Amino acid sequence: MSVEFRQRSAGDFWKMLTRRKWLILLPVLTMTAAIGYVVYKLPSVYESKTILTVKPPTISEDVVKSMTNADLTQRIETINQEVLSRSSLEPMIAKYRLYELERNAGVPTELIIERMRKNIDVNLEKTDNEKLAAFRISYRDRTPEAARNVTAELASKYVNAQVIDQQQVAKQTGDFLATQLGEKKAALDALEQQRLNIMMSNVDTLPENDRGLIAQLENLSKREENLSRDIQSLNVQKSRLRDNIQALNRQIKLVEDLGQKDIRETLVDVTDVSKTPVYANLVKERATLNARLVNLKKQYTDKMPKVVETKERLKAIETEIAALNASAKSRVASAERSSSRKAEMQKQGFMIQREKIEGQIASIDSQVSQKRIELQTNSTQIATLNSKINTIPSVKVALESINNQYQTAKRSYDDLLKKKNDTELQLNRDKNVQGETIRVVDPANLPKSPVAPKRELLTGFGAGMGLAIGLFLAALFELPKLFKIQSIDDAKHYTGLPLLASVPPLLSHSEIAWQKRSYWLKVLAGVGAAIGAIPVIIMVLEFSRVFERAVS
Repeated sequence: MSVEFRQRSAGDFWKMLTRRKWLILLPVLTMTAAIGYVVYKLPSVYESKTILTVKPPTISEDVVKSMTNADLTQRIETINQEVLSRSSLEPMIAKYRLYELERNAGVPTELIIERMRKNIDVNLEKTDNEKLAAFRISYRDRTPEAARNVTAELASKYVNAQVIDQQQVAKQTGDFLATQLGEKKAALDALEQQRLNIMMSNVDTLPENDRGLIAQLENLSKREENLSRDIQSLNVQKSRLRDNIQALNRQIKLVEDLGQKDIRETLVDVTDVSKTPVYANLVKERATLNARLVNLKKQYTDKMPKVVETKERLKAIETEIAALNASAKSRVASAERSSSRKAEMQKQGFMIQREKIEGQIASIDSQVSQKRIELQTNSTQIATLNSKINTIPSVKVALESINNQYQTAKRSYDDLLKKKNDTELQLNRDKNVQGETIRVVDPANLPKSPVAPKRELLTGFGAGMGLAIGLFLAALFELPKLFKIQSIDDAKHYTGLPLLASVPPLLSHSEIAWQKRSYWLKVLAGVGAAIGAIPVIIMVLEFSRVFERAVS
């Protein structure tokens, strides 16, 4: 039959604690004394604080745009890396003689700098829209002066780093834009040179010259028509003169063949102009011109050059016909008047007329040759003008292509120039401290009292640790007895029988005295062990530097 474990009452536990009071008390005193000694030997740590606020730019962002998309909250992270870098902290360690104990002990510089970083605290304060409003900088050191000096220098480093960062961003942006502007300007100059080369190599075929070239071509075409018409007219005159020579030759032959008595009859037949080819050609040409004049009048007014020219030509033909008739009548009359002259004189007259006509023909041939030369020159000029006019579209396309490229490059150049001007404004604003800046509101204070170590708290922690050790030791001795019958209540509970009587220990006076002496000897031994443990614990704590690392 199993019996349940007897639950102890508070009185039972109190009796246990009373029995083991020295086992509990001595560790408490030992740990309190050892830790208290170590803690009170620790150097005091002072903390200096400063507050920096972000001052908005005095010149609106709408007037002078910022050169970076990152706000100060993002840039402060970069500034943190710069301020807390080794190159920034190491000079301060030497300047303010920080961590002399560690340096004298040969601690590596990297560990000292890392320890200094841990003693620096930067706490950012943001607005509702996550903008940086202010931040606090604090630094802990063993002397209040060093804490204040380091905190003040850190604040100045943040202020200077922010200004330098803004100026560097603006300067780098300006340098970049200046380089880009140089490249764009070189591209613009190259395009302008290409445009100039095209214009210089096509001076006569530029698009703006097309009307002048067309006007020249029209003038040359009209001149070609006039030259062709003049040549045709000269050829007609030449043909007419040749007909006259043939007529004269026939007359000379008649004079030679028929003699003087048949001159009159022969002259009448020969001088009948209506039967001559010249007269027939003139009549035919007159009919053609009349028909042409009728058609021209249907299309143009009487003042048009073509109508006027046709009328003048008709008048000339009428004049020539009249001249032929008059010449024929004159010859008849002359023949009648000089019928008595000899045939030889008639022959001489005809020959003189023939020579004159031949001279006229030679003059006409010379004029025709000159007109043909002029016509060939005119045709060459027309071909040259046609070539130039045909070249204009390709030149126009080339110029338009260059102009489009130039305008595109010019817009890009103007945009870059505007950005460069904005950069210069930003740089001037930052140089004059008119942009977004960091300023110190509360300078670094000189701490009056240390913030660490918390000696009372750490001493209490030592007492608590000693109490825990004492309770643990008491439990080691008392727990085995819980499973044994130690009292009347244990006997009643585990046997389930009523207690009839209890017999106390039967000891003599000498045994009782020995028990008391033995008890106090144990107490004294425990006290001695506790006192001896104090320096050992102190040495262990100082060697491990647990508390020093915790508070520094």
